[in-house]
Amino acid sequence: MTHRYSRPSLAGRVSATLLILASLSACSLWSHGPTLDERVGLIAVLPIERQAPSTVAAQEEHVPMESHAEQVITAQVYDVLSASPQWRFVPDLTTTQALTKVGTAGDLPSRAQALGKAVEADAVICGTVNRYVERVGSEYGARKPAAVGFSLQLISASSGRTLWSGSFDQQQEALSTNLFNWWQFWRGGPKWFTAQEFAHLGVEHLLDDLARKMK
Repeated sequence: MTHRYSRPSLAGRVSATLLILASLSACSLWSHGPTLDERVGLIAVLPIERQAPSTVAAQEEHVPMESHAEQVITAQVYDVLSASPQWRFVPDLTTTQALTKVGTAGDLPSRAQALGKAVEADAVICGTVNRYVERVGSEYGARKPAAVGFSLQLISASSGRTLWSGSFDQQQEALSTNLFNWWQFWRGGPKWFTAQEFAHLGVEHLLDDLARKMK
């Protein structure tokens, strides 16, 4: 009997590549450090704040952040938290009411701790956004891709310590350009994202990491 070699299809090769990358990412992209050393049950969210661009890529874009960038990132944090029953968080209306009494004195961790105490949360998610560039073009033919950069922290309401931190600062690339961005297309689909969609993926990516550390 003669055996003929059959070359795998393109779809098969792509699937195999994604599986390999997924297994590699389990040991690298998706695992960062030990679990939290404090028990965290109820979380509050301090509205994300605007910060000047801090990366070379963001500075070279010469495109000012859109005026609503911080509101978009804050909304994505609430959206991701509300999408899973594993998260217990203080409603945004309760947080807004508490912020009128907490004030704006002190640095970001201090204000986060004050908010946490005011709403009786165990910890507070806070952070800054320093890059938010909207896509130019359509989802299937972008002349310029979206770019988003922000950082998040989890501050203990009792001690004021930073229990966890993470950052996301990327401009979307085609999968053929950078295979290690496979997870973006796995979650968001094969298209060019808007800045809001890209921000949502970034928040999911970071809060997934936080969720693993809370187990």
